[in-house]
Amino acid sequence: MIEPDRYSFRRYLDAKRSVDRRARNRRVAAAFRRALEGFDEPVELCEIGTGTGAMIETILEWTVDTEVRYTAIDVDPALVEAASDGIADRPRGSSREPAGSDGSMRVDRDGAAFEVEFRAEDALAHLADGESTYDAVVAQAFLDLTDVRTALEAVVNGLRPGGIAYFPITFDGVTSLVPPIDAELDERIERRFHRRMDATEKVDGETGDSEAGRRLLTAIPETGGRVVAAGGSDWVVRPNDDGYAADEAYFLHHIVDTIESALEADGTLDAERLRTWAEARHEQIAAAELVYLAHQLDVLGRWPAST
Repeated sequence: MIEPDRYSFRRYLDAKRSVDRRARNRRVAAAFRRALEGFDEPVELCEIGTGTGAMIETILEWTVDTEVRYTAIDVDPALVEAASDGIADRPRGSSREPAGSDGSMRVDRDGAAFEVEFRAEDALAHLADGESTYDAVVAQAFLDLTDVRTALEAVVNGLRPGGIAYFPITFDGVTSLVPPIDAELDERIERRFHRRMDATEKVDGETGDSEAGRRLLTAIPETGGRVVAAGGSDWVVRPNDDGYAADEAYFLHHIVDTIESALEADGTLDAERLRTWAEARHEQIAAAELVYLAHQLDVLGRWPAST
């Protein structure tokens, strides 16, 4: 079959690792790494929406000479387990603390110690309750799923004075699939897909934000912080002479299915026309013809603004 028989969110998260790595803004990442070096060790860091652990692996690479205590939180216990297993299976190895009833894991590496605690819970609620505070918070590809201002207020509550928050791969209002199927239909699908993101209620009653990236640039000062660095981190997925890199063909199939499923639920487009559009997109992927672009921003903030 041209389209996958089934879809797996875990596989999607793993498939997009190469896409995220290519997209991440190097200047903003460098500012984040410099900021981490300014904290007393061990640096206490919390990640919102850990998924399968891609960001843990990245920060492991970025902090080889810095002692880190990393709290990795995701609401999905299966993803938390996948992230934990992934760290345990690293080629350099890792070992659980003998007294690790909290699920902590100490990673073996040549530089400073790196300890991870995995938690299956609501990360924003964890930060909002203020029982634990951190030097740094990281949330990759997350803020478009919730209300930006509400999420930032929780983040600020969980930061120590002078703390930082790093928001890489934050969606910002552009989804483009080329070559076109039908220019008018393509435009309408993009517009309705973004509207669906803005209007669909989550479990907590809040909605997402299809312009979360740009919203951050004003929401950070509004919550008493300052923007330290910001820059584009667009997803650009295109075939090369050998087709798509890594598992990026599956990534694209998943994106098309996500759009189709969202608009089926939306109900404003003709179902048969939508299905025909999706089938054509899946055929383009199978033929290594589709190019996908999504506009995103990486943003680094610090609170309070005067620090």
